[in-house]
Amino acid sequence: MSDWLDQMVGEWTFEGRSVPDHPAQRQTGTERVDRRGVWLVMEGDDYRFQIALDPETGEATGDFVNWGHPHLWTYRGGVEADGRLHLRSRGPSFDGEGEEADYDDVFEQLSADHRRQTGRVKDADGQWRDFTVTDYRRKGASA
Repeated sequence: MSDWLDQMVGEWTFEGRSVPDHPAQRQTGTERVDRRGVWLVMEGDDYRFQIALDPETGEATGDFVNWGHPHLWTYRGGVEADGRLHLRSRGPSFDGEGEEADYDDVFEQLSADHRRQTGRVKDADGQWRDFTVTDYRRKGASA
């Protein structure tokens, strides 16, 4: 798993979109991903995401903060059979104030210079639904 996380180290540009796609909700920016001991630290202009691996269990833990929102997200997960890193959390629901929902942030390495993060939420019927997709391209890499 440590090797899996190391693929993400570097400087990236990103474009994120909502699902379904609403052009007004698209976001672009840059992200720097560093190794700090056992922690992988991903930082953008308005957020910080940290992930660590427990070498004995293979489980990943982490947290996420967006400087514009008061909720601290905490995560647990790991690389699953589909080869993607799944980090699950519980937090405020899109559907109502005071309600909570289950979330799954799915990270996948599409190539050495292209990775994707998909945000999913569990609906009332127990099915996962994508609500955001962000593509990251390594800075300086050819398209």
